[in-house]
Amino acid sequence: MPPVIVIMLDGVSADHRATHAARVPHLAALAAGGFQVDRVRPDLPATSLPGRTSILTGVAADLHGVYGNFIWDGERFRYANPDDVRVPTLPRLGLDAGLDVAVLGYGMVRPEDATVFHHAWWANEMLQRARDAEPIPADEGWLRTSRHRDGTGRLAALAAAGLPDGVPDAYAGDRTHYFLSELAGDQTMLQWTAALACGEAPPDLLFTEVLTPDTVMHLAGHESPFSHWAITFADGLVGNLLAALERAGRRDSTTIVVTSDHGHGPVARALYPRELLSDRAVATEGAVLYVAVDGERDAASVAARLAAVGVIRLADDAHLPDDRRGVLATFVAPPGAAFEHRPAEVPAGTTSGPARYRSSHGFAPGTASDDRFLIVTGPGVRPHRRASAGSADVAATVAALAGIELATAGTPLI
Repeated sequence: MPPVIVIMLDGVSADHRATHAARVPHLAALAAGGFQVDRVRPDLPATSLPGRTSILTGVAADLHGVYGNFIWDGERFRYANPDDVRVPTLPRLGLDAGLDVAVLGYGMVRPEDATVFHHAWWANEMLQRARDAEPIPADEGWLRTSRHRDGTGRLAALAAAGLPDGVPDAYAGDRTHYFLSELAGDQTMLQWTAALACGEAPPDLLFTEVLTPDTVMHLAGHESPFSHWAITFADGLVGNLLAALERAGRRDSTTIVVTSDHGHGPVARALYPRELLSDRAVATEGAVLYVAVDGERDAASVAARLAAVGVIRLADDAHLPDDRRGVLATFVAPPGAAFEHRPAEVPAGTTSGPARYRSSHGFAPGTASDDRFLIVTGPGVRPHRRASAGSADVAATVAALAGIELATAGTPLI
């Protein structure tokens, strides 16, 4: 099978790619010459870790177990980590099938599930220890990714050839330091991707990602000039990879898959659930809110309280694993609103205010701005397009392209 490279562009929506093709010329060229899906339905909630995990597994959150950036461990909400994924991932299945698998900065993969592995530059953000006096046991899932050092020597060889030997610590300075570390981290992952793909023995399957668009859209707002720049930056990184493959004579013999984990849409108002429900354990997922409850009667009581500010409960818990139904209740903010922490400068007891994140995701099911996209190009991929596809179809397609057997409800699209 030809080598397969999967690139996830965090937060780039179906609408943006369709409306602003001139700002993403490399994606536009890939789509024109290959297979494209205009709208890939998002996961529920349409947030980062569930989206990443569905791309890796081809099943929904009720099966893979990552039903939010935060999950309930019976005592508290905490960040999900790669050890929380309940089913085999494509990297693991590929490795078991004898494939050479590289994972460069793609979140929610265990280090032992790839031949060549480097953690996501943002992995330390997921540590609960940053918020608590002591680390919690679940931090180990992310710490293990950060501690891992490539034992194959292939990344060291890239450094010896003049490429970066690692990524900056994004949390060692102020916000400017963080943002520059983000840009450098995203760029490094795509540089390493290009170097491995153009080397003597390219990986059979490679996963990588670009986070910058999501970060900038949250802070600068949907459709802002800065958000457009961030997506064009991501497109440029893809373009650099394509140019490297072309120079190496590998462009026509490499399959490229580009997708996103969720979309983005404008937000004007923030609701502060810790003020609305000060006696409850809650987790915010964009415009989705999880509340720990004690059965249906308790969930109905919480729903009545939140209804006063236009928050509705999702009647269907199908997105939750069996062992979390009746334990968690899922709520959705009204249109144009999302859930946030109350800023420190806002008086205690205030339940809403202007949104700090001017663009977000994880809206009510069926919200078009959460929709993603899919582009595939490579040997044997004829130019054609589909209007829509399901989330699980992305992993099913990658599995088929890489020759991996995957238990999924999704359908290979090629």
